[in-house]
Amino acid sequence: MDINKVCFITCLDDEIQHEESVRYIRSLNIPEDFQIEVIAVRDAEGMAVGYNRAMIQSNAKYKVYLHQDVFIVNPNFISDILLLFSKNPKLALIGVKGGAEIPPSGLWWEAADLYGKIYESSKDNRMQLCLHNEVASDYESVEAVDGLILITQYDLAWRDDLMKGWHMYDTAQCLEFKRRGYEVGVPYQIAPWVIHDSGPLSFEGFEQGRLAFLNEYSKDIHPLVSILIPAYNRPYYLELALQSAICQSYKNIEIIIGDDSTNDEVQKVIAPYLEMYDNIIYHKNPENLGIGNWHKLYELANGEYINYLMDDDLFCYEKIEKMVQVFQLNKNISLVTSFRELIDHNGEHIPSRPSTRKLFEKDNLINGKQFGSMLLSQIWNAVGEPTTAMFRKKDITQFGYFHGESYTFLNDFASWISLMELGDVMYLSEPLSYFRQHGEQNQLNPKYKILTNSEWFNLIFESKKHGFLKEERMYKEAISNYIKLVLDNITFFRDLNLENMLTEKLTDNYLSRAIEELLT
Repeated sequence: MDINKVCFITCLDDEIQHEESVRYIRSLNIPEDFQIEVIAVRDAEGMAVGYNRAMIQSNAKYKVYLHQDVFIVNPNFISDILLLFSKNPKLALIGVKGGAEIPPSGLWWEAADLYGKIYESSKDNRMQLCLHNEVASDYESVEAVDGLILITQYDLAWRDDLMKGWHMYDTAQCLEFKRRGYEVGVPYQIAPWVIHDSGPLSFEGFEQGRLAFLNEYSKDIHPLVSILIPAYNRPYYLELALQSAICQSYKNIEIIIGDDSTNDEVQKVIAPYLEMYDNIIYHKNPENLGIGNWHKLYELANGEYINYLMDDDLFCYEKIEKMVQVFQLNKNISLVTSFRELIDHNGEHIPSRPSTRKLFEKDNLINGKQFGSMLLSQIWNAVGEPTTAMFRKKDITQFGYFHGESYTFLNDFASWISLMELGDVMYLSEPLSYFRQHGEQNQLNPKYKILTNSEWFNLIFESKKHGFLKEERMYKEAISNYIKLVLDNITFFRDLNLENMLTEKLTDNYLSRAIEELLT
């Protein structure tokens, strides 16, 4: 290995552009006793393949992999990289712009924090200065840099077995170095080191490259998400729900199934999946736990993020990816939800009901306590069922509790209010889950209507103690709507000749207490 040599490597299909790029290289100030080498790779099948071919041809310690449309304008480029590498032996690879974290999409340029600067041509072919966050020291350590120019002080084989085309090879190489304990960085630049005179971009093969990247590296860089499925005697629907979880575009997930069934039909259905996927965990309760099944799943979860999946609902393909990305970009958010579409027992789309209507036409960030107060005042779980929302496990100690009190029939909404007390809510207008409507649901059981009444009252009353419903108008509205709910339920039962179900849950002191609150 020649420690006094720098090799410039380019995969090209445009000789004129490459000649111009080489002219800039030849004009650089070359330190005494150093030499430069230029290798052009033609007819490569992909960027990683071409870079591997050139890398093994050169004995230079320092290698600069650059696109044919990149022109180095910093005359002291070589001296600058040599000084940076000599001072930082753990810094293996640098680029002129990059992202501090690679988001769930795998695209570094969608990161919350970007660093670097560059002269770059825009879509209308005008050259412009692109500035990101300023690098404060010699370099900023990042997860990935742009492949327009990649500068290394160590050789490491490019993943041509994985990255077959012209995309994601750069991010993959960054993570290969990081896997070996090295750093990737963006250097401090007084002025941009390079011009990138990019033309129209081709995205052929891009999605294949992105998915190959995510399959290989997600566990390295993305937080674990626990998808929790409470199962009960619905093996057919359960299998569909499980498949929607397995097929998520987000790859660093664990799927935990808590089986509360009265038979072994669910176990039979998922047995083949347990053999095929090592990230599926199955737990059969020795006895029926009811709401305790939800708590057991929560205790078993190892993920940083939690998303329940009801055994009769479905996830959309990018649900987990898009929700984790929201959390990474917005640190003050404690809950992410979305519009959900309704499907029938056959999986066919059905129109939304007033209670499941789309809240906003665009994604919307909402203050948690204000949003919670609005929902409480309307007696409306607009956040959605457990399938719809994602949250951090550390933010609540158990699902279905609000300030130490357990809620059985409003376990989801009690959890949402607990989370809205902590931070903001992001509502995504895109439908990211499917809420199935069929005859076996609790919401259709008359007994369910009775048992939710007391929980609504308790949640309204207790939430006011903790910063919700501060406006007297909203509190009175909540109490008034609660009374209306109870009276509507009384009418409902009488219309169905179910007066025998009008237990104390509907007519006891909850109603009288609500009336007293309204009149106070």
